Amino acid sequence: MRNCLLFLWIFLACACASSTQRGGIEITFDVQQPTARQVVLVYQTTICEIPLDEQGHATYTLKNVDAVHARLFYGQQERAIYLEKGDRARITFDGNDFVRTFAFEGDKAPVVDYLNRISLTPLEQEYYVLPLNEFARKVEQKEQESRKLLEAHQLGKFGKFEKMEQGRIHYGFGSALLMYPAGHSALAQDIVAYKPDDAYYEILRTYWKEDEDWIDVREYRSIMIELAHALDEAGRNVRGYYPKAVAEMRYIADHVQSEKIKQTLLHQIAASHVDQFGIKNITDMENLYHTYVKDTVLLADYRTKYDKWDMSTPGKPSPDFKAVDITGKTYSLKDFKGKYIYIDMWATWCAPCKRELPFLKALEEKFAGKNIVFLGLSIDYDKTKWEERVKSDELAGVQLHIGPQSSFKRAYNIDGIPRFILLDKEGKIINNEMSRPSSEDTERILNALEGI
Repeated sequence: MRNCLLFLWIFLACACASSTQRGGIEITFDVQQPTARQVVLVYQTTICEIPLDEQGHATYTLKNVDAVHARLFYGQQERAIYLEKGDRARITFDGNDFVRTFAFEGDKAPVVDYLNRISLTPLEQEYYVLPLNEFARKVEQKEQESRKLLEAHQLGKFGKFEKMEQGRIHYGFGSALLMYPAGHSALAQDIVAYKPDDAYYEILRTYWKEDEDWIDVREYRSIMIELAHALDEAGRNVRGYYPKAVAEMRYIADHVQSEKIKQTLLHQIAASHVDQFGIKNITDMENLYHTYVKDTVLLADYRTKYDKWDMSTPGKPSPDFKAVDITGKTYSLKDFKGKYIYIDMWATWCAPCKRELPFLKALEEKFAGKNIVFLGLSIDYDKTKWEERVKSDELAGVQLHIGPQSSFKRAYNIDGIPRFILLDKEGKIINNEMSRPSSEDTERILNALEGI
């Protein structure tokens, strides 16, 4: 009987351990005197906004992550944390003094303490004056100094952290070599401008290594992507954010053997570009991404970033706006709730916009008394000219001035006018590139709206 009970106890203990290991990474937050309503966790291309309740408490689980070398933000201040799959951690701090009161409880506490006490010191600016071989020796010297500090902390028993940190140190200082050509040219004041030669690219090639244990290290990913530009003889002179990103993706697709590393690097390039610049004219990038990236977690992250820009999806709530009428009264989308909205983005200086005005006026007359509002949103720089046009009585519907830098215009990725948008009675998108008033399709589409 005792043997049965012992066996059962061992079985349950193992089952619990396995369950924890499969359960992802769980972090509990307890904030005293909270001054912000959320904490923000940033790792790889992911930004996790974690809301705190009224007591400053939250629990968050990271799934499908083997190891996370992350930055935790509270307001503008940040702390570094490190966790691996199966870890449970508790983070506490006072909202009035995040940095000094930050405390981490969990198995990786010594690692987190190390990360927030030990920094990678940048190379002195004067080193960039040195010839390449001497500069490379300085980089190696700085790396060895940091490695000694790491060894002294004896963190080898904490999962794969020590190896990851070795990679962070190696690639953190290695980034200086990528900056050497520009730094040397700016500071050395040589008579002949410095041009990278075979010796320079040979040093860079020593950093082109595939190690899946390093893929969660930001410094490793960043250098591998930049190396894809520097080592690509055909593409290293490509300029511009998008052409450079596509060239890097092609090089990585052709030269990286590890599927995990290849997909992660391609994802970082594409997801970062979409997050920052949007989804317009990215066919080549999309073709490369969807050819080589198959990981469902990466695909889901990419889709989330893509969907933030994809205003053409029917049924999505429209971005809101703030605009004023000729009397200065402020309007937003909620002021038109309950009616279909046919939006005309235009400006007084726009000739194609002017050509649509008679058709728009005729359209409004045909739908007089119907459950639809025709809304003109002017992006004019010169508000006075817009006011003059409104007073001329040439315009149809409700006329508001939204200005050239509105978030509404950016959200719809509008770079040309006139632009017409159709919303339903709840303010959801029906068509973000609706046909013009002059089109024969427009009247037919509007007449087919339910409850018009």
